[in-house]
Amino acid sequence: MRKSFLILSIFAALSVSARTIYLDTGGSELWNKDGASFYIHSWGGVAESDRQMSSVSDDVFKVDIPDDNKSVIFVRMPGGSGTLDWSKAWNKTDDLTIEGDNNLYTITGWNPGDGVWSVYGQGGGDNPGGGDTPGGGGEIPAGEDFDSAVPAQCTDVILQGFYWKSNVNSGYGDTKWETLYGQVSEISKSFTMVWLPPSAQASGISAGGLGYIPLIYSSQSCLMGKRASLEKLISAFHNNGVRVMADIVINHIGNPEGDCKLESVNFGTFGSFTPNKDWLTSNDEGNCGSSGNQDDGQHDANYPSARDWDHKSKQVQNMCKAYLKWMKAEMKYDGFRYDYVGGFHVSHINDYNTASKPYFSVIEYWLGDANVLKQRIDEAGKNTLAFDFAAKYTAFRDGIFNKNYNNCKSAGLRGKGYSKYAVTFIDNHDTFNRGSENEDVANKRDGSSINDKSLMMRCNAYLLSMPGVPCVFYPHWVKYKSEIQKMITARRMAGIHSESAITENSGTDWYEATVQGKYGSVILYLGSSASKAAPQGYKEAIKGADYAMYYTGDGPQDGGQPGGEQAVENITRDSQQSSLVTKIFRDGQLYILRDGSIYTVTGTKIK
Repeated sequence: MRKSFLILSIFAALSVSARTIYLDTGGSELWNKDGASFYIHSWGGVAESDRQMSSVSDDVFKVDIPDDNKSVIFVRMPGGSGTLDWSKAWNKTDDLTIEGDNNLYTITGWNPGDGVWSVYGQGGGDNPGGGDTPGGGGEIPAGEDFDSAVPAQCTDVILQGFYWKSNVNSGYGDTKWETLYGQVSEISKSFTMVWLPPSAQASGISAGGLGYIPLIYSSQSCLMGKRASLEKLISAFHNNGVRVMADIVINHIGNPEGDCKLESVNFGTFGSFTPNKDWLTSNDEGNCGSSGNQDDGQHDANYPSARDWDHKSKQVQNMCKAYLKWMKAEMKYDGFRYDYVGGFHVSHINDYNTASKPYFSVIEYWLGDANVLKQRIDEAGKNTLAFDFAAKYTAFRDGIFNKNYNNCKSAGLRGKGYSKYAVTFIDNHDTFNRGSENEDVANKRDGSSINDKSLMMRCNAYLLSMPGVPCVFYPHWVKYKSEIQKMITARRMAGIHSESAITENSGTDWYEATVQGKYGSVILYLGSSASKAAPQGYKEAIKGADYAMYYTGDGPQDGGQPGGEQAVENITRDSQQSSLVTKIFRDGQLYILRDGSIYTVTGTKIK
C-alpha cells in the first residue's frame, strides 16, 4: 500500500493534461453512507495528487487527475474532513492501475480488492440519453418526469436483457444483475434502453425464475440478485447513457400460504399498504370470498396461478400508483413494461402513467390483431406503446419465415398508422423455447429457429430497418452480436425513428423498403431482391444470400457518433476572428474548445 501524506499542487500549477475519474461507491449498502467524503490519491507521472471527489449523483463521484497518473487509491473518510488523512480513513482500496479507456471504478464489497473498472459513458448534447448516441449519449438523469410515456420520433433501440430461465445459464449465459453489470459497457455501445425482468420478491413457484408471480413489490431482491446489485446495475447503465425499463406485474399477486393471505408493502414517502382479500376481484378462481368488483380484464382476464387485483378499487389504484412512483424515484427505473395487460382494463394504464410520469411505457397485450391493439392504445389515452404481436405473426412468421414477403408490407401497427406506438420484436421470453403453448418465429416449439442464421439475419434486418421502437431479444444478441451491431449502426447513422416515413414494395419472393431517418435513409432488400447492388451513395451495413441492408447518413452531429466513435465539430470564428465555443467528443467524454484551448465541462483547462 502506497502511503503518501504529501498533497501536491503541481497538477494545478502546470495545467497538465487531465482525465476525469469516477467512483461508484456501491450504494447505501456499501461505501456511500454515514455522510462520508471520498478522495483519490493518484501518482505515476510528473504530478502526484490527493484530491477530494465531487458528487455526480447519490452514489457516483468524480474528480480530474493528471492524465499521466495511471495508479490510484480511492479513500472513504468521515464527511467534512477537508483533506485526505490516511490515519482517519474508514476504507481504502488496494493500489489500482487504470488500464485503457477505463475511468469508472465501482466498489463491490468491503475488502480493499473488491471493485471493478469500466467506462463511464458521459457525453453531451441537449437531450442526454435521447437515443441517438449509445455509449456516449449522456448520463441519464434518474427520476425525471415526462408528460407522455410515448416519446415522439423515438430513436431508442431496446435490448430485452433476459430470457426464460436466464437466472441460470440456459444456453446463452445467465442474466443476473452482476452478470449484466459486467456487460454494461458493451451493451451501451448499441442500445439505449434495457428491459429487465421483474425485480420484486416473487413466489418460488414463479416459472423460469423470472418473478412473474410477485409477493412483495417493495422488496427488490429476487433470483436475479440482491437489491444492492440491481441499484448498481441501473446506475451503471445510466452512467453509460442507457435507460432501464422495469417489468411491472400488477395484474396479479402471489399468496404463498394458499389461504388468500397477502403481504404488506412499504413504499416509504409514497405510502404503506396492507391488502386484504377484498382488494381482489370477486370472481377470482382462488375463491377468497372477496367483496370486490368483478375482473374488468379484456382478454384472458383471470390469471389462474395467482390472485387477481381489483383495479376498480381505489385502494388498489393508490397502491399501484405508489409502487410506480417508488420504482422511478427510489429504484431509478426510467420506464415500465406492463405484464399481462389483457387481465385488467387498459384505461388503468393511462391513470398509472399519468401519476408516475415515466419516460417510456409499453403494454403486453398478447393478441395478433392490429385493429384490437390500436383500439387498446386508444383506450389507454395513447399514453403507452404496445408490443406489436400483429407484426410478429404477420411479418416475421407468415412473411419472412414462410417466404411470402407480401406479408411484410404495412405489417402490424404501422399498417394502421400507429408505428409511433409500436414496440416491434421477433421473439421474447414467452414465445421462445417455452413449451407447447407458445411458438417462436419459425412456428416451432423448441427455439431452434435461432440456429437458422439466414432467418435470424432477415428477421433482425427487418426489425432494425422499420419504423417503431425495435426490441432485440437477448439470445439473438448473444448469438449474432457482430451482425446485429452492424444493423443498429446503420439505423443510428440514418436516424431511423418510431415515426419514420417508409416506401415499400413486395412480391411473393422479394421485399424492398426505403425508410427515411433524421440524417439519411436505410434501404432493405429481402429475398431475391438481396442480389441487387448497393444504390449509388449508399454504404453497405450487411449483406447475405437473402438479405441486404444499406444506409446513408453520418448520425447525430450534436453528440458522439453511434457506437462511441469520435465526433469533432469544426471551429468557427466571428468577425473579430475570435474562436467560438465548440464541443469535442472523445471516448464518450465531452470537452469544450475555446480560443484554441480544451477544457473539461467543469472549466478545467487540459490543453
